Amino acid sequence: LEATTTTDNPLSGGQDALARLRRVEAEKRDDELRAIRDLRTIDREVSSEEQSAVIPEQVASRMGMRMLPFVGVPLFGGMGVFVAFWYFATYKGLEFQPSLVAYSTIAVLAVGLLGITYSVISASWDPEIEGSALGITEFQTNIGNIQSGLRRSRENLLLREKMNKIPKDEFDSSLSKLEKQEEKAERKRLDGLGLKEKMEKELE
Repeated sequence: LEATTTTDNPLSGGQDALARLRRVEAEKRDDELRAIRDLRTIDREVSSEEQSAVIPEQVASRMGMRMLPFVGVPLFGGMGVFVAFWYFATYKGLEFQPSLVAYSTIAVLAVGLLGITYSVISASWDPEIEGSALGITEFQTNIGNIQSGLRRSRENLLLREKMNKIPKDEFDSSLSKLEKQEEKAERKRLDGLGLKEKMEKELE
């Protein structure tokens, strides 16, 4: 008997690696197309809805009510500090450095400005949820939403740059191919589910 030996094609390993690389690049390109498609959909929805960028009335009212304590107290406190310095200097004969008066008044007013920011961010942005009195949980939630919104804005900016570099005809053609692939994959998945259910019923 003669022993048969098989030799692997040395190019097969490189071809497989090249095929994997092309597959990864195609998946990355498809993900970018989906992201651009979603961005265009959002742009159309925003442009068609006139009230999409308007703060709900309940949320705006809630922010205004929270500004009364968080802004009013520091604001009137700053005025009170200035009046107190004037009173002691005029009627008690005390002398104060002008810089002390200025820094003290500015410090209290700065607290008032921080109060404006906190009163807006610590309010519940959900019209259906009233929120807590101090708004600590709402502040943390809204800060997280702002950070994620900034990240999405940066990502959308990069997507818009890529979208502007792609000719419209080329993009529409690529998107059409992608949607056909998605429809084919969805039909295949549904057919597989149907076959599985059919086999399960036959086994029963």
